[in-house]
Amino acid sequence: MAEAAAKGALSPPHKKQRTDDSSDAVDSTTDQGCVGDADPNFLTTFQDFEVVRVLSNDEEHKAVVVECHKLPFNTEKLGDILSGGTTLKTLFQNDIYYNKTALVPPELNEIKATVIYPAEEKHILRHEKQPSSFIEETPQLYREVTQRFIQTSAFSKEWIYNILDHKKEADRIVFEDPDPDCGFILLPDLKWTGLQMADLYLQAIVRRRDLTCLRDLHASHLPLLRNLWDKGLSAIKEKYGLPAHKLRVYLHYQPSFYHLHVHFTALSFEAAGKWAGKAHLLSSVISNIETCPDYYQRVTLPFTLKDNTPLSAMFEEKGQS
Repeated sequence: MAEAAAKGALSPPHKKQRTDDSSDAVDSTTDQGCVGDADPNFLTTFQDFEVVRVLSNDEEHKAVVVECHKLPFNTEKLGDILSGGTTLKTLFQNDIYYNKTALVPPELNEIKATVIYPAEEKHILRHEKQPSSFIEETPQLYREVTQRFIQTSAFSKEWIYNILDHKKEADRIVFEDPDPDCGFILLPDLKWTGLQMADLYLQAIVRRRDLTCLRDLHASHLPLLRNLWDKGLSAIKEKYGLPAHKLRVYLHYQPSFYHLHVHFTALSFEAAGKWAGKAHLLSSVISNIETCPDYYQRVTLPFTLKDNTPLSAMFEEKGQS
């Protein structure tokens, strides 16, 4: 991952910051809309970019952060790859075994690029390579540290309410339940291009605005959780043809933003944050609350946390480093 500076003069509108310093989410919303809203041709290539640094090696702040990901292999394009348009270079050969690199045509070698512009130090902190620590969060530590962090930190949720109010991304909605208590909106995650099922990734954002995270959930929320499970899986099966047993459905703790949401990913996709110390399967969450109505107010919840976050600093003050 690298940071780049735009050589030309780009003039973005005044922005409001949406940030979650406790984990990985940093986004921007604006009073006037994004640069791309005003100009659909904004940033169609990296022609005017100059690589400044690798984020993990330099503390100097620059204007643009670009996050690049290789897309999963698309088997539908295999015929185009195994063609005269692909050139091979031999690395070594031993008997009948050849080790080669293949240079495929550019249109068959896309990468996904997420651009944050203008980038500030909080964006850079999110993407910098940082060591993490395990936190054993007791209910008392939640009340004294995490809950205080959520309540006192200025996290803009305007981008979420824009989705819920159909002001933004309405054309991307896969399914919607308008019920004020049990309803939600299901739409593709920004990490998914929507071009193939191998890396399918959707998020369900609940309509209720009083639920921040896993710790808030108790028996009265079971209808909401069951609704997310039943209707979310049904909508994905209907639109994409993937059955429930081919999907991983989970919540993050700590979440990337403090408005309750659920992740739906294909089992074939090695999604970030699906590991122990981050992901909690929705079916297990429902079962835990059915067994003990206030389960998530009683138990210790371990999780990983980057060492450079403000929440990590608050835990360190409590001797939890």
